[in-house]
Amino acid sequence: MSVFVKTLKTIARALIYVSYAAIVVMAVMTVVDVIMRFVFSKPNSGVTEWSQILLIVAMTAMAHSLVEGRFISVGTLVDAFPKRANFAVEIIMGALSLIFFLVVGWQLIKMVGMSMSFHETYFVIKTPRWPMYAILGISFLSSALGTIVYVIERIQNYSPPGDKTVFDENPDLAILALSGEPVDAIDMNMEDEGGTVQ
Repeated sequence: MSVFVKTLKTIARALIYVSYAAIVVMAVMTVVDVIMRFVFSKPNSGVTEWSQILLIVAMTAMAHSLVEGRFISVGTLVDAFPKRANFAVEIIMGALSLIFFLVVGWQLIKMVGMSMSFHETYFVIKTPRWPMYAILGISFLSSALGTIVYVIERIQNYSPPGDKTVFDENPDLAILALSGEPVDAIDMNMEDEGGTVQ
Protein backbone atom coordinates (compact mmCIF):
# COMPACT_ATOMS: atom_id res chain seq x y z
CA MET A 1 0.00 0.00 0.00
CA SER A 2 1.43 3.37 -1.04
CA VAL A 3 2.13 6.18 1.41
CA PHE A 4 -0.56 8.23 -0.37
CA VAL A 5 -3.26 5.61 0.28
CA LYS A 6 -2.12 5.05 3.87
CA THR A 7 -2.23 8.79 4.57
CA LEU A 8 -5.73 9.14 3.14
CA LYS A 9 -6.97 6.17 5.16
CA THR A 10 -5.52 7.71 8.33
CA ILE A 11 -7.30 11.00 7.61
CA ALA A 12 -10.56 9.15 6.90
CA ARG A 13 -10.31 7.24 10.18
CA ALA A 14 -9.77 10.51 12.06
CA LEU A 15 -12.81 12.06 10.39
CA ILE A 16 -15.05 9.14 11.39
CA TYR A 17 -14.40 9.93 15.07
CA VAL A 18 -15.37 13.55 14.45
CA SER A 19 -18.60 12.23 12.95
CA TYR A 20 -19.22 9.91 15.91
CA ALA A 21 -18.79 12.82 18.33
CA ALA A 22 -21.21 15.01 16.35
CA ILE A 23 -23.88 12.29 16.33
CA VAL A 24 -23.55 11.67 20.09
CA VAL A 25 -23.78 15.39 20.90
CA MET A 26 -26.78 15.79 18.57
CA ALA A 27 -28.58 12.85 20.20
CA VAL A 28 -27.94 14.09 23.74
CA MET A 29 -28.97 17.62 22.83
CA THR A 30 -32.21 16.39 21.26
CA VAL A 31 -33.09 14.26 24.30
CA VAL A 32 -32.42 17.17 26.67
CA ASP A 33 -34.55 19.47 24.51
CA VAL A 34 -37.46 17.01 24.55
CA ILE A 35 -37.27 16.70 28.34
CA MET A 36 -37.05 20.46 28.82
CA ARG A 37 -39.91 21.08 26.38
CA PHE A 38 -42.45 18.51 27.58
CA VAL A 39 -41.51 18.06 31.24
CA PHE A 40 -40.44 21.55 32.31
CA SER A 41 -42.12 23.57 29.51
CA LYS A 42 -38.81 25.35 28.89
CA PRO A 43 -37.63 24.49 25.36
CA ASN A 44 -34.03 25.24 24.45
CA SER A 45 -33.81 27.85 21.73
CA GLY A 46 -31.53 27.14 18.80
CA VAL A 47 -31.60 23.34 19.07
CA THR A 48 -32.79 23.00 15.48
CA GLU A 49 -29.93 25.13 14.16
CA TRP A 50 -27.36 23.33 16.30
CA SER A 51 -28.72 20.02 15.00
CA GLN A 52 -28.25 21.26 11.44
CA ILE A 53 -24.66 22.21 12.24
CA LEU A 54 -23.91 18.85 13.87
CA LEU A 55 -25.50 17.00 10.95
CA ILE A 56 -23.10 18.80 8.63
CA VAL A 57 -20.19 17.84 10.88
CA ALA A 58 -21.39 14.21 10.84
CA MET A 59 -21.07 14.19 7.04
CA THR A 60 -17.30 14.03 7.46
CA ALA A 61 -17.86 10.24 7.66
CA MET A 62 -18.43 10.11 3.89
CA ALA A 63 -14.71 9.75 3.19
CA HIS A 64 -14.37 6.79 5.58
CA SER A 65 -17.28 4.92 3.99
CA LEU A 66 -15.68 5.35 0.55
CA VAL A 67 -12.17 4.38 1.64
CA GLU A 68 -13.39 1.25 3.44
CA GLY A 69 -16.00 0.37 0.80
CA ARG A 70 -18.84 0.52 3.33
CA PHE A 71 -21.26 2.49 1.21
CA ILE A 72 -24.56 0.97 0.07
CA SER A 73 -24.19 -0.67 -3.34
CA VAL A 74 -27.24 -1.74 -5.35
CA GLY A 75 -26.05 -4.19 -8.00
CA THR A 76 -29.38 -5.53 -9.29
CA LEU A 77 -28.57 -4.53 -12.86
CA VAL A 78 -24.78 -4.29 -12.88
CA ASP A 79 -24.22 -7.71 -11.29
CA ALA A 80 -25.85 -9.30 -14.34
CA PHE A 81 -23.11 -7.85 -16.57
CA PRO A 82 -19.99 -9.82 -17.54
CA LYS A 83 -17.07 -9.31 -15.16
CA ARG A 84 -15.17 -6.90 -17.44
CA ALA A 85 -18.29 -4.79 -18.08
CA ASN A 86 -19.11 -4.76 -14.35
CA PHE A 87 -15.60 -3.57 -13.56
CA ALA A 88 -15.71 -0.90 -16.29
CA VAL A 89 -19.04 0.46 -15.01
CA GLU A 90 -17.67 0.59 -11.47
CA ILE A 91 -14.61 2.58 -12.56
CA ILE A 92 -16.70 4.96 -14.68
CA MET A 93 -19.09 5.58 -11.78
CA GLY A 94 -16.09 6.15 -9.53
CA ALA A 95 -14.77 8.77 -11.95
CA LEU A 96 -18.17 10.50 -12.13
CA SER A 97 -18.43 10.47 -8.33
CA LEU A 98 -14.95 12.00 -8.12
CA ILE A 99 -15.98 14.84 -10.45
CA PHE A 100 -19.18 15.41 -8.44
CA PHE A 101 -17.35 15.58 -5.10
CA LEU A 102 -14.69 17.92 -6.49
CA VAL A 103 -17.19 20.33 -8.09
CA VAL A 104 -19.52 20.49 -5.07
CA GLY A 105 -16.60 20.71 -2.63
CA TRP A 106 -14.98 23.54 -4.56
CA GLN A 107 -18.27 25.48 -4.79
CA LEU A 108 -18.74 25.13 -1.03
CA ILE A 109 -15.23 26.42 -0.38
CA LYS A 110 -16.01 29.42 -2.60
CA MET A 111 -19.16 30.04 -0.56
CA VAL A 112 -17.00 30.42 2.55
CA GLY A 113 -15.62 33.71 1.23
CA MET A 114 -19.05 34.90 0.10
CA SER A 115 -20.58 34.09 3.49
CA MET A 116 -17.81 35.94 5.30
CA SER A 117 -18.18 39.01 3.09
CA PHE A 118 -21.96 39.14 3.68
CA HIS A 119 -21.57 38.38 7.41
CA GLU A 120 -24.12 35.56 7.26
CA THR A 121 -25.23 34.20 10.63
CA TYR A 122 -27.81 31.74 11.90
CA PHE A 123 -31.08 33.40 12.93
CA VAL A 124 -31.32 32.15 16.51
CA ILE A 125 -27.84 31.19 17.71
CA LYS A 126 -26.22 34.09 15.79
CA THR A 127 -23.06 32.14 14.94
CA PRO A 128 -21.42 32.68 11.52
CA ARG A 129 -22.44 30.32 8.73
CA TRP A 130 -19.08 30.22 6.94
CA PRO A 131 -17.49 27.52 9.18
CA MET A 132 -20.29 25.16 8.18
CA TYR A 133 -19.66 25.81 4.50
CA ALA A 134 -15.99 25.09 5.16
CA ILE A 135 -16.70 21.82 7.00
CA LEU A 136 -19.13 20.66 4.31
CA GLY A 137 -16.65 21.60 1.59
CA ILE A 138 -13.88 19.67 3.34
CA SER A 139 -16.26 16.70 3.67
CA PHE A 140 -16.86 16.63 -0.08
CA LEU A 141 -13.20 17.15 -0.95
CA SER A 142 -12.14 14.39 1.45
CA SER A 143 -14.80 12.19 -0.15
CA ALA A 144 -13.14 12.90 -3.50
CA LEU A 145 -9.87 11.62 -2.02
CA GLY A 146 -11.72 8.61 -0.63
CA THR A 147 -13.09 7.89 -4.11
CA ILE A 148 -9.54 7.99 -5.50
CA VAL A 149 -8.42 5.43 -2.90
CA TYR A 150 -11.40 3.19 -3.65
CA VAL A 151 -10.78 3.27 -7.42
CA ILE A 152 -7.04 2.64 -6.99
CA GLU A 153 -7.67 -0.40 -4.78
CA ARG A 154 -10.33 -1.76 -7.14
CA ILE A 155 -7.90 -1.52 -10.04
CA GLN A 156 -5.10 -3.14 -8.02
CA ASN A 157 -7.33 -6.00 -6.85
CA TYR A 158 -8.97 -6.64 -10.21
CA SER A 159 -8.42 -10.11 -11.62
CA PRO A 160 -9.27 -10.62 -15.32
CA PRO A 161 -11.99 -13.16 -16.17
CA GLY A 162 -9.32 -15.54 -17.48
CA ASP A 163 -7.84 -16.00 -13.99
CA LYS A 164 -9.46 -19.14 -12.63
CA THR A 165 -9.76 -20.10 -9.01
CA VAL A 166 -10.17 -23.55 -7.49
CA PHE A 167 -13.90 -22.88 -7.37
CA ASP A 168 -13.99 -22.13 -11.11
CA GLU A 169 -12.30 -25.43 -11.88
CA ASN A 170 -14.39 -27.39 -9.35
CA PRO A 171 -17.95 -25.99 -9.18
CA ASP A 172 -19.02 -28.77 -6.79
CA LEU A 173 -16.36 -27.60 -4.37
CA ALA A 174 -17.96 -24.13 -4.29
CA ILE A 175 -21.35 -25.69 -3.51
CA LEU A 176 -19.90 -27.70 -0.63
CA ALA A 177 -18.04 -24.65 0.70
CA LEU A 178 -21.24 -22.62 0.70
CA SER A 179 -22.99 -25.43 2.58
CA GLY A 180 -20.64 -24.90 5.51
CA GLU A 181 -18.35 -27.89 4.95
CA PRO A 182 -14.69 -27.21 5.84
CA VAL A 183 -12.99 -26.88 2.45
CA ASP A 184 -9.78 -28.51 3.73
CA ALA A 185 -11.72 -31.59 4.78
CA ILE A 186 -13.31 -32.19 1.38
CA ASP A 187 -11.88 -35.22 -0.43
CA MET A 188 -11.63 -34.52 -4.13
CA ASN A 189 -11.19 -37.34 -6.63
CA MET A 190 -9.76 -35.88 -9.84
CA GLU A 191 -11.18 -38.46 -12.26
CA ASP A 192 -11.54 -36.26 -15.31
CA GLU A 193 -10.16 -32.98 -16.59
CA GLY A 194 -12.76 -30.88 -14.81
CA GLY A 195 -12.51 -32.88 -11.57
CA THR A 196 -15.31 -34.32 -9.49
CA VAL A 197 -15.99 -34.00 -5.80
CA GLN A 198 -16.98 -36.98 -3.68
